Amino acid sequence: MSSSTLPLGPATTSLVAGSGENAETYWPWAAPTTTSPAPADPDSQLGFDATEVVSARARVRSGDLDDWLGHVSAAAACTRPIRLSGQIDVRNRDGQLMHTIDTETDMPDGVLYTPCGNRRASVCPSCAEVYRRDTFQIIRAGLEGNRYGLPPLDQHIAIFLTATAPSFGPVHHRVVKTHAADCRSRERCTCRASICRPFAKPCPHGVEMRCTTRHKTTDPLLGVPFCLDCYDHTGQVVWNHEAPELWRRTVQEADRELERLGRRLGVTLRRRYVKVYEFQARGVVHYHAIFRLDGYHPDCPTAIVPADQTVTRTMFESVLDTAFRKTAYTSRAHPEHPGGWPIGWGTRGLDLKHINAPGADANLVKLTGYLAKYVTKSTEATGSTFRRLDQLAVDLHTDSTTHVGRLIRACWTLGAADGWQRLRRYAHQYGHGGHITTKSRGFSVTYAFKRLERVIWRRTQGHPHLWDDQEADLVVCRLGYHATGWITTGDALLANSAADAARRHAHNLDYADPDPATTVHPLAA
Repeated sequence: MSSSTLPLGPATTSLVAGSGENAETYWPWAAPTTTSPAPADPDSQLGFDATEVVSARARVRSGDLDDWLGHVSAAAACTRPIRLSGQIDVRNRDGQLMHTIDTETDMPDGVLYTPCGNRRASVCPSCAEVYRRDTFQIIRAGLEGNRYGLPPLDQHIAIFLTATAPSFGPVHHRVVKTHAADCRSRERCTCRASICRPFAKPCPHGVEMRCTTRHKTTDPLLGVPFCLDCYDHTGQVVWNHEAPELWRRTVQEADRELERLGRRLGVTLRRRYVKVYEFQARGVVHYHAIFRLDGYHPDCPTAIVPADQTVTRTMFESVLDTAFRKTAYTSRAHPEHPGGWPIGWGTRGLDLKHINAPGADANLVKLTGYLAKYVTKSTEATGSTFRRLDQLAVDLHTDSTTHVGRLIRACWTLGAADGWQRLRRYAHQYGHGGHITTKSRGFSVTYAFKRLERVIWRRTQGHPHLWDDQEADLVVCRLGYHATGWITTGDALLANSAADAARRHAHNLDYADPDPATTVHPLAA
């Protein structure tokens, strides 16, 4: 995917008026004046803005373009990099100061550029892609093993499940009961969908509760309630708010069921999982998770070993199904709802699939990519994406005639009570807080491990086998926030262009001139 934030190629020019069906219409008494065409501006033909051209040319002609591009290379593809200023101390393992780097005097622009690190692709495609790839490698390592010090895991029982929320009212939906044989995507397929809701009576508010449309995947009506007054918006935002706690209790119940199973069979069992949440079109979250069953080695308690062969896949599936069916509770009281809200999973049951069983049709690589792509998404499925809201933003975005507006207003209203402030904090996510993905400690490696890999790669200049933890220098950063974003639009253009060229070179795409000495930037002419 391209992570550039500014146009890197020629822009599409409109047809010249005056010929064919695009000819201009002149008044009968006004004759057009024939003038010689103005000379074409090469910069405008490339799609560059005048401000971008001036600032980019100033950077190119300054003589330090190569040093500047090398300095910003780590954040070149970022939409809004973070600029830091201060000092960096480099010490040896004995603690002796070797040298100090001052950003103001030793670095171009007097700052250090670092990527923003935002996981949302709608905010920063480049940082989101890094986050997605890290998640892909973490999940894949926890399923296959044979990397990062993990043993082979193909003999471990693993189950993929999807847990959904209960219904809070009828909404427009799209259900495909039978997919075509050549259907490759269950999300963007064009297979014939079922009628939305063919049979229903009007609600007490007089709204027709039936729909005979076969909705498309891009239909904006998907997830919209039939009647906004009948729909339980407060119940939905409270469920979103309580979903992390519901998941915690469910995992605890699964541990108890697994312990009972182990006592019956006389073995010790451990469960490990990775979980990713996704927003449905109606604005409620549901969880995708992979549970892996491990055994226990008495001589090495921290070792990852397969479970005893007496434990079957059906037994592990029954443990998870029982835990999700049994887990339910009542939320704490609220001034507007003294009895609390019932919190539990949907009544349709779990969608369970054995992903590494002999003869299973699940592709581990596709499944891993399916989970990893959700870490770059937020509330796009609902048609709206917000940042953290305040009172002014709530007043602007809480249209009572829309489903999303009522969800935000419900979060803001309920969040005014003592002990419910998190509803206001996460009103931009309709009440749901927490990390996009969580995992057990022993499922796989961590994001910190993946970040350290990149640090080692940069410090060893692409030769990680030369890294030695005992001899590595200690870098102590005493940096503070300076600003956000590129200094000029020309800098953004040059940085994104360089990042795009490096990416194409890495993938051997359209790389025509491998000699950088003979490469001339178009803005330097």
